[in-house]
Amino acid sequence: MIETGGEAVLDTEYQGAVAASGELAPIDLVIVICTFRREKLLSLVLDSIRAQTVPPGTRISVVVSDNSDEGSAAAVVAAEAAKSPFEIRYVEAHPPNISVARNAGIRASDAPFVAFVDDDEELAPGWLEAVVNGLRTYPHDVLFGHVDTVFETTERVTPAIRQLFSRFMQAPSGQEVVAIGAPKGRGLTVGTSNSILRRATTLTDATPFDPDFGNVGGEDLDFYCRLQMRGRRFAWLPEARASEFVPASRCDPAYLRRRFYAGGQAYAEAVARNSAAPVAVRWWLRAKALVQLCLLALRYPSARRQGGAVLTDFGFRWAGVRGKLSLAQLYPVYREADGARRPAS
Repeated sequence: MIETGGEAVLDTEYQGAVAASGELAPIDLVIVICTFRREKLLSLVLDSIRAQTVPPGTRISVVVSDNSDEGSAAAVVAAEAAKSPFEIRYVEAHPPNISVARNAGIRASDAPFVAFVDDDEELAPGWLEAVVNGLRTYPHDVLFGHVDTVFETTERVTPAIRQLFSRFMQAPSGQEVVAIGAPKGRGLTVGTSNSILRRATTLTDATPFDPDFGNVGGEDLDFYCRLQMRGRRFAWLPEARASEFVPASRCDPAYLRRRFYAGGQAYAEAVARNSAAPVAVRWWLRAKALVQLCLLALRYPSARRQGGAVLTDFGFRWAGVRGKLSLAQLYPVYREADGARRPAS
């Protein structure tokens, strides 16, 4: 049972997945991929989906939500759809804004189970079998899979960079996790990348992902904070593995300092918005960030002496805390990065 506005209702997706007779009911899953000018990487993730073994009683489809103005993914999707045993649907999502793309992808299907996979990821063999087994085993509203990283320039990777782009946790399958509050587990990032949702209990808002976060990131944290406040439950599913390609440009320290700053802003805004007293909580987070900055300042001499990755990660941490303290509007780090890109060939 789940709670909605104080009333108990039946979790039909979970109950439907495990029939009373003991036979497994069909699973209808749509995989939503939001993309922006990454044609080569998009082709790779679609290939990895086609290579999955489809468990008996499972129906899958794919929706590619193209967030570029020029429709750069259309040709790739058409070519992949021509050789796919399942439906691959192309939808346009305008204007460029990751929340707009996610919402368009959700609306393009009515499948009761929705998986989000990024356009720079590839699914490991057995991913689909793990997802179907997880949906039939655990009653949680959202399942989060493991994300490995493939860095183009490994020499630039620091512990903070690895944690930013990865999702991992030393915990068994089915371990409950949260978006805010109690510790989530070291290394775990609650985001849409490689996540699986039950539509009936999670995608009930007209606009699930807030466009206010669409150029800064954090729209997924805002979404999961909202779900947690409504009593929805999340679980870890490490068997569902994906790998994410991280180009050299995304490991540039200057870019990452801006990204950590924007991430700090988005974190504070998401947590405050989904609290009982948003204004008070936002100012409490600023006060907490001020204390954190003071404590960090005391560690700076040590970080400078050690240099290298320690000093680099200190800069990222400093930028993130400054973001939480900020009085400015959300910094559009994604729009800045996207404006500097060129369409992939």
